[in-house]
Amino acid sequence: MKMLDDNPSNPALISHYFGALKPKIIFYLPSAPIIPKNWLPTSEQAIAQLIHANGNHWRKIMVIISKLVCKEFSDWRKVQPNLFQQSCTEHIPLAIVIVNDSYENADNLARDPDIAHIICGKNTSSRFMFNKIVLAQHLSLNEKQAIQYHSSVFLTPYLDYRQFPNKLIELLRPMLHQTD
Repeated sequence: MKMLDDNPSNPALISHYFGALKPKIIFYLPSAPIIPKNWLPTSEQAIAQLIHANGNHWRKIMVIISKLVCKEFSDWRKVQPNLFQQSCTEHIPLAIVIVNDSYENADNLARDPDIAHIICGKNTSSRFMFNKIVLAQHLSLNEKQAIQYHSSVFLTPYLDYRQFPNKLIELLRPMLHQTD
């Protein structure tokens, strides 16, 4: 697993990074999964091992991510085992980042419009401090199931079916797949 503490830019802010080395989508989450012993994210069994070690909670996370990044929505089950592969033509390259504490330079996320930054849930969003950009645009089903965004930065509900149902996935997918 590539750890961002190997990255000199923000070592204290991020505890875990796994996924593509050049992602087009980065999912920011508040807490790290249990990492199985000898786990390699590029292994064909990586997702299954992660789900086995962490249970239904991480299964739901991986299902929602699969549905968001797969190029053909009907292929999300086929895509899921390969989410962390470095080169897969069936889905958009992605990474998962576990954010520790405060991320004071959140405005920097919007500087690269080629990467969609998906900040998942209120707990994670509370760690980001936006000074210059305002997440003023909305996609929503209702007050509780809404996505705020600006450019390529998205503040979404946590990756759980009750908060992030298929109807909300259907609203966000076209925005993530614009540059496929």
